[in-house]
Amino acid sequence: MTVAQSVAAILAFSVVLGWVRLLLWQRRAPASSRTRGWRLAALLALQPIAGLLLFSTLFPPASAGKATGTLVIATAGAPRFVTTGAGERLIALPEASGVVGAEHLPDLGTAVRRYPDAGALRIVGSGLEPRDQEANAGLAVRFEPARAPSGLIALQPPGPIAAGARFAVTARAGDLADGSAELLDPASRIVDTQPIGSTGEIALSGTVRAAGTTLFTLRLRDGSRARVEQAAVPVWVPASPSARVVILAGAPGPEVKYLRRWATDAGVAPQVRLGVGGGASLADTPPALTMAALAKVDAVILDDRAWDGLGTGGRQALAAAVRGGMGLVVRITAPVPRGWQVLGLSARGTADVAPVTLRADAPSDDALAARRGPGTRDAPASIAGARDTVPELTRQAVTIAGGMPVLRDIRGTVLAASRGSGRGRVALVSLQDSFALVTSGHGDVHAQLWSELVSAVARRQAGPAVQIEAPAFAGQRMAICGAGSLSVTDPGGRGGRALVDPATGAAGCAGYWPDVAGWHHVSGPAARPFYVYPADALQGLRAVDRRDGTLRLVGSGGRTSVGTVEDNRGPSWPWFIGWLLVAGLLWWLERARIGRGGVPVFEGQTEIASRDPY
Repeated sequence: MTVAQSVAAILAFSVVLGWVRLLLWQRRAPASSRTRGWRLAALLALQPIAGLLLFSTLFPPASAGKATGTLVIATAGAPRFVTTGAGERLIALPEASGVVGAEHLPDLGTAVRRYPDAGALRIVGSGLEPRDQEANAGLAVRFEPARAPSGLIALQPPGPIAAGARFAVTARAGDLADGSAELLDPASRIVDTQPIGSTGEIALSGTVRAAGTTLFTLRLRDGSRARVEQAAVPVWVPASPSARVVILAGAPGPEVKYLRRWATDAGVAPQVRLGVGGGASLADTPPALTMAALAKVDAVILDDRAWDGLGTGGRQALAAAVRGGMGLVVRITAPVPRGWQVLGLSARGTADVAPVTLRADAPSDDALAARRGPGTRDAPASIAGARDTVPELTRQAVTIAGGMPVLRDIRGTVLAASRGSGRGRVALVSLQDSFALVTSGHGDVHAQLWSELVSAVARRQAGPAVQIEAPAFAGQRMAICGAGSLSVTDPGGRGGRALVDPATGAAGCAGYWPDVAGWHHVSGPAARPFYVYPADALQGLRAVDRRDGTLRLVGSGGRTSVGTVEDNRGPSWPWFIGWLLVAGLLWWLERARIGRGGVPVFEGQTEIASRDPY
């Protein structure tokens, strides 16, 4: 029972009790003392009138001109038959197809303007589209969400990546606890796969070897291996200038040899200097370790012997360069003395070495072959090692403290860690024989390892930062922030201007409405491509976005809540004044002598009047 119903019951009981008391007195009183008929009728009538006016004061009904109706809004995913009650009008938005008995309107704003007497909204289905989520005009909202969708319900494509680097794709699947997820390259070869657990979380990875744009595919399968859904995963590898790397070593060795080969294969022209003892060194072009020269270098890779042999001046120059944005990688090749550290990163341990087992780079032989590609003339894919033949490596048995892990082995042991120093970063790595990966036919693992490590610390290339809303869909507004007013070219070569919304302030976001799917290109200083999905793509993900957006709308308003609709009541003061007048009249009539039986008109006789409560 509601509060209003409880108050109404109490008032009705009070009126009935007053009637019973008045009638019992009238029946038991002598005939000469009974109240006149008209007075009794007035007392009986005024009591329920007073109770009704008091109830209307506490719970005023909607006054004339107030919004009293409810619009039932059918959205995508709404059932074919929607039940409506008294005072409710059924409206179907364009995404709700086949709703019986509904009036079809283009958007929520049109419905609100067409029916200004509506005081509330009842949303049925998966929720409002972004265009409608701010068109509720302050009305009370009730949301009856449809059943949670299955399949792909969240997807985070990778951001810009470097050529040859590994990229990550994260996603979430609904109602596929026994299924699996696969990542396919543009040639439809599986490069990664993962079973889907109870949480539905998915994390896959792949590699791209050349600059440009491409589309990978995320495919979901159920427990019977039947395909449930697949979605495009856009990947962009920007064409960037080659990194500038300096390699320093205290002595020649296979580790430096294959490190140099990796840098050359990656398109980097490294400057290498090798110590040969007695203060002599070998170098193609001796690198200058001055502030001016190091300002043009993106990363320096050296071992602990070279670091200690630089002297105070050389170490100070490198430290200053790191604070200016350069990256520094120091390889630990021998036991380190107590208290040894590099720019805040310390290593402590014993003189022993420990075994290292790296995680397989792909879930299957076919996936590994797809990641490796055709190979090169001097290293064809046919001579590459099998997936299960990754050799056991060694590391110096030290613990790196003061940084964030960058590389781990299959047991979770930290092989490399880094920390910030000014605008740059420094890393320590304890691997001693990563070259064995190359000599055993796993050069791809060696290249991936060093690419990840150097990329984690190398100098960041400065440039205009543009944030593009992803995923974007054809026919739906999207935001491009950080570049001001800009031009966008669609896949057909048509250009359009996107103007900044002043309301976005310092973010400088511009609105853009793509009308075709495919790769679009932002031009200007912040030039970059972005992918637009077809209007009917990623239905499960969009259903979740609609539901979450509608729930935020319901929860953000002071008058709105899920499952409740606030009454749109009129003012209570007219009912209060009416109650005061009726209560005053009732009070006067109960105490006045007019209409009392057997009561003399002069003041001396009051005995009978004193026994009459009315």
